[in-house]
Amino acid sequence: MRILQPEQLRKHVTDRLRAAYLVIGDEPLLQQEAVDLIRSAALATGAERLVYHVDARFDWAEWRLDIRSMGLFAKQRVIELRLNSVKLGADASAAILEFLDDPNLDVLIIQANEWTRTVESLPWVAAVDRLGVIVPIRTMQVDELPRWLMQRAKIVGLNLTDDAIEELVARVEGNLLAAHQELSKLALLTPGERLDAAALVDLVADHARFDVFNLFDAVLGARPERVRRVLSGLRADGTHPAELFGYLISQITILAGADELRKSGAGLHSYWPAQRVFGARIATYERALGRGWMARLREASRIDLVCKGRAAGEPWVEVERWLLRGTLPPSRALRFAA
Repeated sequence: MRILQPEQLRKHVTDRLRAAYLVIGDEPLLQQEAVDLIRSAALATGAERLVYHVDARFDWAEWRLDIRSMGLFAKQRVIELRLNSVKLGADASAAILEFLDDPNLDVLIIQANEWTRTVESLPWVAAVDRLGVIVPIRTMQVDELPRWLMQRAKIVGLNLTDDAIEELVARVEGNLLAAHQELSKLALLTPGERLDAAALVDLVADHARFDVFNLFDAVLGARPERVRRVLSGLRADGTHPAELFGYLISQITILAGADELRKSGAGLHSYWPAQRVFGARIATYERALGRGWMARLREASRIDLVCKGRAAGEPWVEVERWLLRGTLPPSRALRFAA
């Protein structure tokens, strides 16, 4: 079963949930909103939540044992699998198929980023399509963004003129997460007011707040003091480091991929638009290449565990040192120990 529109999904979760959901696509905001909707409906029944981050070292045999043994005693569970890649090995595919054969009362939610024709033919994906629900999150086209922004503005109580929408489109450059954050910020500053482009620019300039986008811009620009200052502001605002991690990892993954392509001699002309990096930001990202992003990506899984309280360490210190290494050339970053 496929659900293609957010309205369809909102209606679907008011009925009986299926055993498995695959939410897949490369728009992080829309993907997360879809997952939140499914999860909230499942947890409303009093279910227990289990979250698994799947990387190359993930032990599928242990996961199968974990799921089976806990299922003997636990009530209904919401089991979340967050995949780095949909190209799973035989043991991973078998583990998911085994779950689908006998899900009991559990709900499995799988998150992934790659949705292609090849992915559709994978056995475990076909099984989810047959027994559960696939929610494909397609990339939003540039000409769709103004209408999407106008709808979102109305939801948060903003009244934006056409030129304000155009200004916002130019500012977010296709980044829906950035667009959502700007709209939320404006709604707090001017609830119910009608804003044109000039007012929007003034508000954004006069009421700039620290956010994850400011933070990563400082990393890209190799500005360690700015990184420290933005992190300090986020901490003072009550932000938890775990809230920043999804966006930070997504951007570092993009940079690591670009580094690998460049090492292989491949061009990056088509890579940046595919990763939702547009306009002037392409030059910003290219200037940041060669700083050991693959190493930062390898370090991320441990720091993610620290942020979630599942490994030793102070989260803010770990995140700061991790990001500061991203502002340095690899030779210096090695000396800036993890």
